[in-house]
Amino acid sequence: MSARLIEKFTLDRPEKATIAAYAAIVAMTAGMTILIMSGIEGDSLLWGDKSWFSYWIISAGAISGIIGMSLARGWMGGEGILGSLRAIVGGVAIALIASVAAGLMIDPLLGGVYGPILLMTEFINQPWLAAAWMIGAAGAHVLLVFAARERMDDFIRSGSGRAVGALSRLSQENLYRSRRQTWR
Repeated sequence: MSARLIEKFTLDRPEKATIAAYAAIVAMTAGMTILIMSGIEGDSLLWGDKSWFSYWIISAGAISGIIGMSLARGWMGGEGILGSLRAIVGGVAIALIASVAAGLMIDPLLGGVYGPILLMTEFINQPWLAAAWMIGAAGAHVLLVFAARERMDDFIRSGSGRAVGALSRLSQENLYRSRRQTWR
């Protein structure tokens, strides 16, 4: 019983990579939300007396990262040049979706409008912030590419694909060797 329970909650490498990608985006969006709101509210937001509003801002940033990554997940994790270009669009999409979500959670009346405006203003005023965001999004993209490759490798190895599973092990190695070498 306990072995089955432990096996149920044990994560494999692709799942760990996907969780790490989400964690990177969540940390980045929470950090960006804190930086933007501390510019509006002043340093008392972070270093003054800790209020529930301060904790809500951090939580709203983290939740908005999950929302943004979930909605723009299809743009991330593709291979090759096209996958990298899609990841750039995905990184921008995640930032905009997360800014709308965080803005609506912080100020339900006008936050959805001012969230993206404040984010783009900060990116223009502080280009290092935009570069840091894109580096974090690129890291999440690389983790998702790794997860996709591992899943495909597991699929080929298990023989779950009907065409691949019908081949002998020697034929699988000869026909799919070049694909495996590019994946690792």
